[in-house]
Formats: sequence, C-alpha cells, structure tokens
Amino acid sequence: MKITKVECYPVSYPRIRPGADTMGMPSVFVKVHTDEGIVGMGETGHVAADYIGSTQESNIAIIADVYAPDILLGENPFNIEKIVARMDVLSKNNNQAIDAVDSALYDIMGKKLGVPVYELIGGLSNPKIPLSLVVAGGTPEELAKRAVEALKTGFRSVKLKVGHMSRTTVEQDIENIKAVRHAIGDEARLAIDANGGWDYFEALGALKKMEKYDLLMAEQPLPWWDIEGLARLRQKVSIPICADESATEISHLLQIIEKQAADVLFVKLAKVGGILKAQKWVSIAEAANLPVMCGCMGGSGFEAAHQGHFLAASAWMGRLEQENLGPMLLHDTFNTATPTITDDLSVNVPRYEGGYFYPPDGPGLGVELNEEMLTRLITPGKSPVVVTK
Repeated sequence: MKITKVECYPVSYPRIRPGADTMGMPSVFVKVHTDEGIVGMGETGHVAADYIGSTQESNIAIIADVYAPDILLGENPFNIEKIVARMDVLSKNNNQAIDAVDSALYDIMGKKLGVPVYELIGGLSNPKIPLSLVVAGGTPEELAKRAVEALKTGFRSVKLKVGHMSRTTVEQDIENIKAVRHAIGDEARLAIDANGGWDYFEALGALKKMEKYDLLMAEQPLPWWDIEGLARLRQKVSIPICADESATEISHLLQIIEKQAADVLFVKLAKVGGILKAQKWVSIAEAANLPVMCGCMGGSGFEAAHQGHFLAASAWMGRLEQENLGPMLLHDTFNTATPTITDDLSVNVPRYEGGYFYPPDGPGLGVELNEEMLTRLITPGKSPVVVTK
C-alpha cells in the first residue's frame, strides 16, 4: 500500500458558549489517499496560536509543502514510526500538524485491517471514559449553575479558568471558586486552569488564597518555560500542581520529573503530536508514577474519535477523568445526558452519555465524513490544498 495524495482543508467551526457570541474557530482537516482506495482522515481541532504556537496557515503549509512531498507520498502508511520520526526531524514545533497526519495514518491502518484504532495500539482498556468539564465565561452564579448541571449530568469534575488568560483578577477568581464550591458541595472535584497567565509572585499569592477551597489541581499556573518556577511553587502550596503547556516534548517531561515540578500532567494529542508520540509520553509519566489527564482542542467527531481511541487503549489514562469533549463543546450540549449532534464533520458523532465518552468500535477511527458539511465549513476566502506526485 502506498500514499498517493494528501488533501488539506482549512475549516472554521461556529462555536457557541454561554456569555459569548458565535466565534469562528479555525481547524485543519486532512485526507490521506492510498493506491488501494482507502482514505485516512485527521483533524487538528482548534488551531490556537497562543497554546501550541501554530496557525491554520502554518499547519497546512507544513503538511502540504514538507510532509506530503518529502515524506508521505509513495510511503506505506503502516510505516508510522518511520514517518513520524521523519516529520520530527524535518520540522520543529509542528506537533499539531503531525497529530492530524498521525490520525489519518491510524485511520488507514484500521480500515485496512477492519479493526478500530484502539485494537492497533493496545486493545480496549477503558470501554467508557469518564469526563471532566471546563466551565468558563460568566458570573459566579452562572458558573455555579453550569457546574451543578455538569455534575448532575454525570461529569466527574469541573474546572474553572482563572488568571490573566481568562481576563479575570485574583479577586474575581476567588469569587468564582467560592460560588462554585458552595454550589457543588465539599466532596465534588473542582480544579482551576491559569493557562500560564500568572508570574511566580502572582501565582503564589493566588494559590495561597485558594487553598481553603480544596482544589483537585492548579493547572499551569506559570508560563510554559518556567519549570523551575513550578518546582518552587509546588513546595510552597498545598494545591497539587499540574503541568500542561510546560509538558509538550518528551524532553520537557523529563525536566518536569527531574525537578519534581508537578503532581499531575496534562496531555493533548495535538500538543504532543498524535497517538504514537503520546504513548511514549505517557509511558514516561507512568514510570514516574504521575497521573495524566487528557484534553481536546474542541474539534469535531474526528478529533474526539482519535483521542478516544488513545484513551481507550491506555490503562494508565483510565486513572483520571478526561476532557475529551470535542463536539459537545462546539455545540454546547454538555448538560444533555445523551446529546444528539447532527451538524458535525462526522456523520456518526462518537457516543457521549451520562458524563462518559464511548470510543467508536468501527474500523479505523470509526467515524464517517459528512462531505456536505466539510464543504460548508471551508474558511471564507481560503481553499483546500491538494498534493500529489
């Protein structure tokens, strides 16, 4: 089997969330064609320059100008270790693009063998995946109401956005946390995420004030590059520290472990470069006995399915609830026990029920493309890019 063509589609999702207008959320959808007629598909999810450092244009450019002509075309898609290693060598800091290609390759392999992706990467360890929900945007009362609804739906925990990246002051953050904790009770799991928005002094003061609210974790309180600061902060506060943006490459992960800079780690396939790289990443976390939570980039059913197979196949990833929400975030259906989503890139959106995600069991990713929706979601003013020999 050989790869014969690669297509990159710039798409933008309308995203609706409480307290905000409809937003255009950029993503890249990829098709990888083979000489046997099997087409693998992948998606970057939300391309957020402030989180991963890439854009819709840069992801398409690196796939179309480098990966496709120099690595993919003419290659056997089953040689995924070789392909991913070459993508890493030929480009730097392009994990979101690598992730989309990784998804398409695994989709091809699963379709060829007639098995779901999770059977290719370890089997079914987690047949259903407990979920957590990020609650953001609104007054303390609105946040508290959403948190209560989420927990009643079946979500295992809720997480609040805090700090400068969420455009809130420490005083506002305290009021939000206080309102949510009062509404959900003392036993419910409540976490915060600062997205690297505080400096060390701000984080120390803020977390000291938040200790009394018994938080599950404080995710990325400092900028991604300040691993030394995370280690110092961890020694000063009782709230468990979670590293997300700081833990991208395996080399970063090793630094965090060596410096004892985190109690918990956070992984996203788009952040670390797909399933193949994520499995190595998680193996190192497991060796250090550090639990790992997984998040998504808020994409369609394709991104959710890709991530779901990864979570389903990893026994270590079954230790914590996951933020593998995808279409639920796009369509704001978090408070529906069994949401029905019809306007997605995938015809058969992966199953969400009662606060759990169920990995698709069809061949490959197990989701099928809605071609009409793909055409409708093309980013205005942009066109697909097709690369062949």
